[in-house]
Amino acid sequence: MGSSERKTERRKAAEALRKQQAAEARRRKTLLWVSVGAAVVLIGGLLGWGIWYNSQGDDYEVNEPTAAVTDSFGVQVGDGPVQVDLFIDYMCPACNQFESAYAAQLQSWIDDGSVTVNYHPITILDRLSSGTQYSTRAAAAAVCAADAGEQQFLDYTLALYENQPAENSTGLTDQELIAIGTDDVGLDAAWQSCVEDGTYKGWVQDGTAWATGDGGVSGTPTAKIDGTTVEDNSQFADLVQAAIDAA
Repeated sequence: MGSSERKTERRKAAEALRKQQAAEARRRKTLLWVSVGAAVVLIGGLLGWGIWYNSQGDDYEVNEPTAAVTDSFGVQVGDGPVQVDLFIDYMCPACNQFESAYAAQLQSWIDDGSVTVNYHPITILDRLSSGTQYSTRAAAAAVCAADAGEQQFLDYTLALYENQPAENSTGLTDQELIAIGTDDVGLDAAWQSCVEDGTYKGWVQDGTAWATGDGGVSGTPTAKIDGTTVEDNSQFADLVQAAIDAA
């Protein structure tokens, strides 16, 4: 099988997985909002300590991604008039459930040019990975994928959620993060070097400091539509559609 055929097969597999997730979305939404509420309460209560904990980590060099990003440390996907900001942590179960509920709809809005989605991979759950800084490492790897392209970033984000480790575990190793990118997404040697070098660890940690400070983020997932925070994530799709209709 040639390279183009392998890419086509990978894309088909990703699309099939998104369709399957969309079909399960209604069934999972009740669980989602119960989990989100619990997660926000927990994260809100521990956020101050989590920020302090993160500040005790390594002083990583801050490198600007070559991908399109915002001044608020968001990876830009799409070019529509409505701005959707999603603050996520790859170790956050509620973020995984949010992605399962809305990934297909987000992709549809991106494809038809209705929205720009700014993904902010933040690292407030580093404290729940037994000292391995899993949230930082996964977020940095995802930004490396963004350098390869919007679709690669989306596919890698999906793959990270599919392989999400439990909280209070050591998370995935760097080699496991790399294997997911190369085997499941088809990312290349340049991406692997980016991950191995930890190129964007400083950038995602600065993004976390901004999000939990000036950004007003107190938990994940947090969604904003044209700068306004969504207070009830169960209303997310309706609110985005209303913004699209008004644009």
